[in-house]
Amino acid sequence: MRIGDSLRRKIDDGLAHSSFGIVVFSKSFFAKGWPQYELDGIVGLSVAGKQRMLPIWHEISKDEVEQQSPSLADKIARTTATSTIAEIADEIASVVRDSIAA
Repeated sequence: MRIGDSLRRKIDDGLAHSSFGIVVFSKSFFAKGWPQYELDGIVGLSVAGKQRMLPIWHEISKDEVEQQSPSLADKIARTTATSTIAEIADEIASVVRDSIAA
């Protein structure tokens, strides 16, 4: 990004041209506005079948996610409570590779 660029337009452009949206849910995530804006875009594209959301829960439980959004808690997610960052990254890479091969 360069000085004067629109952050919102860059986010929208990135979302529009992505096949996957990796979302790291945490307590901080739900407390801030920009992540919610990006999530709205990812969910909209996911519902339309244009993108696949890959949720990660970081230092947050399923119950806490469910309190914020029951529909998000229903998605199969990986959590840093039971998986290492390397394991999560490997699984994301595998999902992406499988998508390309299909």
